[in-house]
Amino acid sequence: MTTSMRRVLWSVLVLTLLLPLAARAAPADDAEIRLGRNYAQQLEAQYRVVTDRQVVEKVNRIGRLIAEISDRPALPWTFKVIELNEPNAVALPGGFIYVTSAMMTFVRSDHELAAILAHEIAHTSRRHQMEMIRRSNQAAFWTIVVAVLSRDPAIAQGAQLISYGLLSGYTREMEREADLLGLAYVTKTPYTPVAALTVMERLLREERYRPRVDPGDFRDHPKTEERVAYLEAELRRRGIPLVRRAAANYLRVTTRTVTEGGRQVAELAVNGDVIVRLPDPSRIAAMAAALDQFFDRDPDAAEVGVIRLGQTYEIVGGRTTLLTVTPADGTFLGISPADAAASIQSRLRWAIEQDRRRRQFNG
Repeated sequence: MTTSMRRVLWSVLVLTLLLPLAARAAPADDAEIRLGRNYAQQLEAQYRVVTDRQVVEKVNRIGRLIAEISDRPALPWTFKVIELNEPNAVALPGGFIYVTSAMMTFVRSDHELAAILAHEIAHTSRRHQMEMIRRSNQAAFWTIVVAVLSRDPAIAQGAQLISYGLLSGYTREMEREADLLGLAYVTKTPYTPVAALTVMERLLREERYRPRVDPGDFRDHPKTEERVAYLEAELRRRGIPLVRRAAANYLRVTTRTVTEGGRQVAELAVNGDVIVRLPDPSRIAAMAAALDQFFDRDPDAAEVGVIRLGQTYEIVGGRTTLLTVTPADGTFLGISPADAAASIQSRLRWAIEQDRRRRQFNG
């Protein structure tokens, strides 16, 4: 028998052995999907489903992108938003994912929404819901879902879920696995996995400033400080720079070009506030790129300076040149180039200071 024939026979043998496993896996998935669909009907009977087209499109677009690269892409993944004033999300068995309207407001960017959805998809990929049901029962799992979504431990008191350590939803091991697997999923998408960290850091801030429940009720659940620590450690282990700006959506740099008096005029804004307008879109684009790199360092306002070079003035961010103001720029703006440079410096410093204050108060 030739080597090629042996390889063919070996391949056929392997496939023959694997087919029964696949056949046995399908009914298990079907049962999980039926169970999840039943829970989904109960959930939608209790909470109103958001029908806003933009919201629906966003959660489905991001959710499906991540589901496709998950370990269970063939599930009938469903992503919906429900009206609830607590920022939360839940994954039901079989691929039914729900995000609360408050969570849609809580996340600062599509990056952070991707991190939330990836975490829930990871729970389903590892069949954590089915394990929770196995440890308790279907009725108890439903009570867990409602208690976790509403963050109301009183709901679970009657079912004695706290005594079982189930109120937190998932065990420490399950939550850690979903955190790290969700982060891994996001690394395979256009979104930044640092969003998993920024969301958790803000949740930690919320807990510190607005405590809701006795931490003792969550004794089998990893503390938020612990989750922040191992998520940051995982990002460092993967060599991913801890650049939070895109994920947390601060110091946003935007540009736009309009036509004025028959010529193109471009403007650059930070967090919506115009910093400079010039009749040269290419220079504004270059400044935007330089600012993006500068802002990624989360700089102090004092790092924005002005250096005079003959008749021109350089606006610098640390050691990076952001823009060179020329006499022609001053003419366009109706002021001297020195005053134009000082004005741009002042606006940039103000934007950085205001952004930092906002983050100090709002996280």
